[in-house]
Amino acid sequence: MNTVSPWLAIGIMVGLVLCVIFARLANKDHKTKTEYDERQKAIRGRGYMFGFYTLLIFEAVIVILGMSGVELPVDAYLVHFAGILIGLLVFVCYCIWNDGYWGINNDRKRYAIIFAVAALLNAIPIVGVIRDGTLYKDGKFSIQILNVMVLAMLIIVILVLAVKGLVDRRAED
Repeated sequence: MNTVSPWLAIGIMVGLVLCVIFARLANKDHKTKTEYDERQKAIRGRGYMFGFYTLLIFEAVIVILGMSGVELPVDAYLVHFAGILIGLLVFVCYCIWNDGYWGINNDRKRYAIIFAVAALLNAIPIVGVIRDGTLYKDGKFSIQILNVMVLAMLIIVILVLAVKGLVDRRAED
């Protein structure tokens, strides 16, 4: 019996509940839903399209690799999770660059704190498995590679937000 699965399911459920709570706390009007204007909605629609096609291409590559007999050093569900994160990253980066990421009712400082806390929470388990040498063993990555992937995504998002902020400030000057 796989003892990781129940803990993963519990972690996902707790994470979803925390996302709802944090969204309410981070929005200026304390609503769960972020509000966007019509221009932002159009940008987000294109972002969803690019994210979807990215995921589609990723999955096609994974199918071709599987048909070719290539074995990746990670369990299949982790590969598919990586595809989801990559598609999500494309969507988020597109929205950031085209000013469709921040909603009308978002408090950017509160969200920055949430991103920092999320990054820290994903870094903690990584430190333990690196110290123990269990991130990669028996020719495969362990489930903690999920934390590495999420942390990498968060760092990329934070960097894109920072660069976009610098570009916008220079454009104003």
